Amino acid sequence: MTVLLHMTDNYLKEFDAKVLTSGEDYVVLDQTAFYPLGGGQSSDVGTISDGSTTLRAREVRKMEGEIRHLLEGGSFPSGTQVHGSIDWDFRYECMRFHTAQHVLSRYLQLNYNVETVGNMIKPGESRADYSPLESFDDEMKREVEAGVNAILDRNLDITIEFMPRRQAIEFLHERGYQTRYLEMVPKEVKEFRILLIGDYDAASCAGTHVKNTSEIGHLQIGKSKNVGAGKRRIYFRLV
Repeated sequence: MTVLLHMTDNYLKEFDAKVLTSGEDYVVLDQTAFYPLGGGQSSDVGTISDGSTTLRAREVRKMEGEIRHLLEGGSFPSGTQVHGSIDWDFRYECMRFHTAQHVLSRYLQLNYNVETVGNMIKPGESRADYSPLESFDDEMKREVEAGVNAILDRNLDITIEFMPRRQAIEFLHERGYQTRYLEMVPKEVKEFRILLIGDYDAASCAGTHVKNTSEIGHLQIGKSKNVGAGKRRIYFRLV
């Protein structure tokens, strides 16, 4: 089993690990700081080295019950001690975008009574899907953008807490989170990772985030489009 170091330290850029198993183009490590693709967030990229050979980790995925680091140009045998390095520019952009998306989602929930039903976090431009949201005209776009940026300008601290399943569900329910999604999480998951954005938002999230909203800058909303059944996809950048 791979220990996911990002769960407790989103700012860890390098780490040492041991190869547990490997294939022609991948390794499974005993621990990793790489974020695996999932939860609507792109996986980290970077490099893994045994001291003499350095291979690019092009993607990290959960596959067949393992966290596989997909490599370019080869692999490393089981038992090899390796050093991993995160592409920090890529990771940090994902962190900024992901926290911004949480603030955007909370703002839309509080002011327009819509829920987040999907997202894709990646550098450059990210998106999130909301329902029910039939239209999103220019006036609403300007109002939401200004409202979200006012929240970001409050320089809110972001913290992570781990809570037992039932306590987490009750805690988030009291704060208006979409807890029915938590009830769908497999029962064997006994502990939830809770993201707190100051006094503004609380959510269950395993993704990577910044420490303070001052690191994000401002959010700029781009196009939006209807994606069916009352759902609207909103694209955004950071400026």
